[in-house]
Amino acid sequence: MIAVVTLLAAAQWSLYPYVLDSYYHLSVIQGFQEAGGPVLHSFWEAAPEGQPHLYPPLFHLLWLPISLLGVPPMVLARLWSCTALTLLLGVAWLVFSQLATARSAFLILVALTTPFTFFVASASYLPATLAQACGLGLMLATVKKRWRAGGLLLALAFWLHAGLPWLFVLTLILFAILEPEFRKTIRAILGIGLLGASPWLLHTALHFSAVQFHIGGEALLVDTSPLLIGLGIWGFKICWDRERDPIRFLCAMTLGFLPILFTYNSRYMSAQGLFCWLLLAGVALERLIQKIRHRWLTIPAVTLLALAAPGIYWLPGYLFYGAWADTTFVALAGEPRMIPRGVFKENLLNERFIDEFAPSVLHHTNPSELIYCNYPYIAGMMSVRTGRSTTVQMLSEIAQRPTEQQIRPAKLIFWIKKPGVQPDPDLDRLLQQFHLRLLKTTWIANIYENPFPQGSRRVRRALLPWWLAEGFLLLAVGGIIWDFRRDR
Repeated sequence: MIAVVTLLAAAQWSLYPYVLDSYYHLSVIQGFQEAGGPVLHSFWEAAPEGQPHLYPPLFHLLWLPISLLGVPPMVLARLWSCTALTLLLGVAWLVFSQLATARSAFLILVALTTPFTFFVASASYLPATLAQACGLGLMLATVKKRWRAGGLLLALAFWLHAGLPWLFVLTLILFAILEPEFRKTIRAILGIGLLGASPWLLHTALHFSAVQFHIGGEALLVDTSPLLIGLGIWGFKICWDRERDPIRFLCAMTLGFLPILFTYNSRYMSAQGLFCWLLLAGVALERLIQKIRHRWLTIPAVTLLALAAPGIYWLPGYLFYGAWADTTFVALAGEPRMIPRGVFKENLLNERFIDEFAPSVLHHTNPSELIYCNYPYIAGMMSVRTGRSTTVQMLSEIAQRPTEQQIRPAKLIFWIKKPGVQPDPDLDRLLQQFHLRLLKTTWIANIYENPFPQGSRRVRRALLPWWLAEGFLLLAVGGIIWDFRRDR
């Protein structure tokens, strides 16, 4: 199953990356590469001043050596997009084949690979996917009472993702309440994990005032698999009833991840929250197979689920789609997609539009000059393709400066046209204020030149050399492997 998923995902190579997050991570990797290692102040965005870099750096450090070898940015993004779910499935197999039976592990893989929305999430939110893999390892470490490995895995999760590790902490606390036998191990894991993450936690605490909690329209989206969630609810009851059983860790994790529902509803229904329900759905699948009297029916039943499970896509007040066979295998095999998620390069965030802009950036600017776009992620995409710093930032969780402060230092201004807004009063005001000169117009944007830009790129030096940071990572991974493999 893992091999088939990998081959089907690789066949979608030209369509990656699905959504915008990869461009942010590519820009961070490029910044680290130019600085010579990780930095605590991002100079490649919000230029020329830059801003505190508050995204955990581990994911970018993992891919930095490959980038240093000269691998193009888009190849990096496509590579991690098509291998993300493979990695998660591999870790799930290793964990559950040790905690349960091979059949149980297989059925959990069936559940994880069935909803196409979870494949999209896994391929799009890469640090979160790696953090989920750490969470599975954390489950194994807790149950096996390998507190050293568990603590290191929790620390790595903090260096990967800002939010999920705190949910792992809540999960461990809840599991300690459910199963007192593991309390001593959990205390040790929490101590090592928080200690290992303390440098980064201190950095984010010192600059926490820069963070804003932004809940946009995406947070209201319901994109999920109702059948798998229904199985997950049954699986929750099965696990809950197994007192003094390590499988109750899944109940603790499901409860621990509930805060996502009240912040990013879409991530709960299609990504990190759905992850918990899919694990539980695998448990329910095994119980269901045990109840099937005629054994020859089990393979057709599982196959039918993996191929034909329905999906729903609902944005309250705007649209609703429902479809059968909204599954990973069917979608990746090239069958018609009934639910238009916008992940197949059918919107303006397609890289081919950026290819139209890149020559203008390279022709009209030098490497020290800055660019601006009224859609921050498109500015980030252009930054990745051209190596120029932007005066905007991509993360909506960091407050943007006023538009005037972003345009003043920029040499080139890309103004994405707003459908149905002609003329654009915001653009007219800025044209008069900065005397912008029109260089080129396309069907999606106008490109202007600022005759008097008042800023330039300021590269920051790395906090420590990249090879030293990679050395610390290898030591942590080696410690995890040693603790799992040592004899008790």
